[in-house]
Amino acid sequence: MAELNEYTNNTTVFGKFLYTNFLIGFKTVMGLDSIPATRFFNLIFSVLTLVVLFFGLKLKFKKELLAYLGTLIFAFSFTFWKQTEIIEVYTFNSFWIALYVYFTIRFLEDRNSRFLFVSSLILGLSLFAHVQNIMLIPGWVILCYISFRNYKVKILPSVFVFFAFAFALYFMAYINGYETSHVFGSGNSDWVTGSFEKGISGFSKDILVAIGYLIYNFWIFVIPAIIVIYKKIKGLRDSQNLFYLVSFIVPFGFATIYNVSDSYVFFLNAYLFFISFIIEGLIDIKISHPKIYKTISFSVFCVPLFYLLSYLIISKTPQGQNFDKEKSQKGGLSYYLFPWMRNNVGVLEFYLDGKKPFDDKDFMNINCHIFLKHRKGKNSLEEIRKM
Repeated sequence: MAELNEYTNNTTVFGKFLYTNFLIGFKTVMGLDSIPATRFFNLIFSVLTLVVLFFGLKLKFKKELLAYLGTLIFAFSFTFWKQTEIIEVYTFNSFWIALYVYFTIRFLEDRNSRFLFVSSLILGLSLFAHVQNIMLIPGWVILCYISFRNYKVKILPSVFVFFAFAFALYFMAYINGYETSHVFGSGNSDWVTGSFEKGISGFSKDILVAIGYLIYNFWIFVIPAIIVIYKKIKGLRDSQNLFYLVSFIVPFGFATIYNVSDSYVFFLNAYLFFISFIIEGLIDIKISHPKIYKTISFSVFCVPLFYLLSYLIISKTPQGQNFDKEKSQKGGLSYYLFPWMRNNVGVLEFYLDGKKPFDDKDFMNINCHIFLKHRKGKNSLEEIRKM
C-alpha cells in the first residue's frame, strides 16, 4: 500500500485501516520513498512503544530503575526485537496497546474516570489497528466492573466510546461495500476452525510451543513472573489481580491455539502485561535476596548472547540442520533463532531469484508481484535487490 500510495477505507481484517493510513500519511509528509518510509515508520513506533511502556512501569512501580529494567527486558525479547526490523503491523499495534495499558494503570492509581475513558477510547481505536485486540475486551470488562462496583466510578461514557468505535468498524465496512463478516474474522476456516480441531495432542503441542516462545523471549525472567502469576491466582479476591491475569491469559491463550504459522507475533499483547509480572517478581527477589536480584538484573545484557548460544547449539543437531534446509527460503535456522535481521534472504529476494512459491495464491506471492510491477518503473531488478 505504501508503494501504491493509496489511502484505504477498508476496515476489515485485510485493510489494516489505521496502519495503512498512518503509514501513507507519514510517507507523504516526510516526502520519502516507500522503502525507507516503511522502515522508519516501523522503527519510530517500536521506540514509541518502549517509551510508553517505560512510563507505564514507572507509574506502576514508582522506581525509574525498575522501569528501565522492564523496558530493556521487553526490548530484548525475541518477538518485539524481530518485529522492530520486519515491516509488519505488530509493533505499530503494540504502541496502541502500550498506551491502553498506561492509561489503565493511571486509572487504577488515581481512580479518575477521565483515565478510564481515555483507556477505553484507545482500546476501541486499537481495533482499527488489528482485530486481535478484541482479546483484551474480557479484561476491559472486568476493569469497568470493578470501576463501578468497587471505585464507584461512572463507566457509561467509557462503555459508550468503546462500543462506538467497535460499531464504527462494521458501519464503515458496510457503507464502503466491504464484507462485514470480515470485520472481526478473516473468512479463512483453516485459521479459525482449525484452531479448535487439533485434538488433545495438538493442543498439548500448542501449549509446549507457547511455553517455549515465552522462555525464548524472557529466559530466566520467566521464573519470577510465574511465581507472581501463581500468587495472583491465589489472591483473586483482589479485583486488580483478576484484571491483570485475564488481560494476560486471554490473548496468551488465543495466540497459543491460533492456527497460523507465524502465531508467535500474536503473543505481543500478552507480553506487555507479562512484563509487569516480571518486575513484580524481581521486587520480591530484591527484598528477600538482594544479591540474586542484582545478578538477575544485570543478566538482561546477556540476552543477545543467549540467542547466539541457542543458535550454535541447535545448529549442531541433526534436527536443526534439517530445519535449516527446509526453511532456506527464509534464511534458514538463523531467521528463526536470531531476532536481528542481517543478510536474510527475505520473501522478495526469494521471488527475484525465480524460485517457485509454495502457493501461487498466497498473499505474500501476490503482494510481491504487485510491488515488483510498480517498482520496475523506478529501479532495475539489481537495484531492487540491494534495497
